[in-house]
Amino acid sequence: MIEKYTQRSGAGWRRWLWLLLLCLVISLLLAGLKYRQISEAIAFAESFPERSETVNAVTVSAQNWRDTYRTIAEVRSPQLVETRNEVEGMIKGIGFAGGDNVLSGQLLLELDSSEEKAQLRALGAQLELANLQLKRTQELRRKSLASKDDLDRAQADKNVLAANAAALQARISKKILRAPFDARTDLHNFQVGQYLAPNTLITTLSGLQADYWVDFQLPQDITTLEIGDQVTLSSRSLLAEPIEAQVISADSRIDPLSRSRSYRALLQNAPPALRPGAVLDVSVGLQQKENIFRLPASAVRADLQGDYVYVLKSAENGADAAYRAERRPVIKGPAIASEIIILGGIESGELIATLGAFKLTDGMLANIAKTEAGEVNEQAL
Repeated sequence: MIEKYTQRSGAGWRRWLWLLLLCLVISLLLAGLKYRQISEAIAFAESFPERSETVNAVTVSAQNWRDTYRTIAEVRSPQLVETRNEVEGMIKGIGFAGGDNVLSGQLLLELDSSEEKAQLRALGAQLELANLQLKRTQELRRKSLASKDDLDRAQADKNVLAANAAALQARISKKILRAPFDARTDLHNFQVGQYLAPNTLITTLSGLQADYWVDFQLPQDITTLEIGDQVTLSSRSLLAEPIEAQVISADSRIDPLSRSRSYRALLQNAPPALRPGAVLDVSVGLQQKENIFRLPASAVRADLQGDYVYVLKSAENGADAAYRAERRPVIKGPAIASEIIILGGIESGELIATLGAFKLTDGMLANIAKTEAGEVNEQAL
C-alpha cells in the first residue's frame, strides 16, 4: 500500500511540474509577442517628425522706462468770481444775458435806489445849509461875537451830514453791480421788478484768458513730483490728443483725511472745449527704471504658477525645426497700450515668441514666421 501511494504521489508531482513549465512557456511567448508589437509601434512613431509650431517672434533689448501714476484733475480759472449783492432791493435793470461775455466795468445788475437818492438829495440840502451856518459862525468868531463852542457845534453838524451823505452814496453804489474784468457769465433767471435778498448769487464770472489751473492730488508716498515738472493731461471727449501742463505750486502739508497732497499745474493756451469745472485725466511721471523690456501682450502668458514667456533657443542638430521653446517665468509690470512692461526674467538679445505663443509648450520645437530685432511683428499666421 505504501509503495502504491508513493507511486501516485510522484506521478501527481510530475503532472504539476509539466503544467508549470507549460504556463511559463506560454507566458514567454506572449511577452515576446507584446515586445514585438511595442517595438513596431515605437518604430512607427519614430518614423514621423517631432511636433512643432510656427510663431512670430521679437528680439528684445533693454530700455529705460519711467512709470506713471494716473489720477483725475479739475480745471479751474485763475479769474473766477461769484458776484453777489450786498444789500436787498428790487431789480431795476439787467445788463447781461446768461452765458454772454462781458467787458470789464460793464453793468451786470442794478437795484432800485430811488429812495436812497431822494434821501441823498435831502441831505444835500441840509449839508448846504450847514455849510452856510458854519461860515457865519466862523465870521462871528473872528469878530468875537460867537463862542468856541458855537463854532465846534457848527463844524460837527456839517461833518455828521457829510458822513450820512457818504453812507447813502455808498449804499447806492452797492446797488449797481459791474464786471470787475472781462469774463464769461453763467445762466440766470432774473427779471426786472424781482426782489433780491442780500447775498443772492447773481452770476459766476470766469475770465476769458486761455490759461487755466489744473488741480489734482497725489498720495503721500509719491514724492518725486517737483515744482516745474510737466504732467500729461488727457480726455477722450475734451482733448483730441494729450497735452502738457507745468506744475506751479503745491500744498505745504498733507491732508490728514485723505493722506494726499494737492498740486496745481498751469495749462497754457487751453483748447476751446475746456471750461472751468471740467475733469481731466492726469499722468504723473514717477521714478525711472532701467533694464526693462517691452513685449506685445500676445507674448506674455499666465497660469496658476504665474506669468511666463517662451524663449526660443536654437534646436539641436538634426531637429525638425530651427528652435526649441523654453518656458521662462517673468516679472510683469503695467500694460501700456498693446504692450506689457517686463521688469525681469529675460535678457537682452533673447528671442521671444509673440503671436502664436499660446500654441507652445515647454521643450516644443518651433519655427519663426518672421522676426525683426527691436520690433514686434503682429501679422496673422
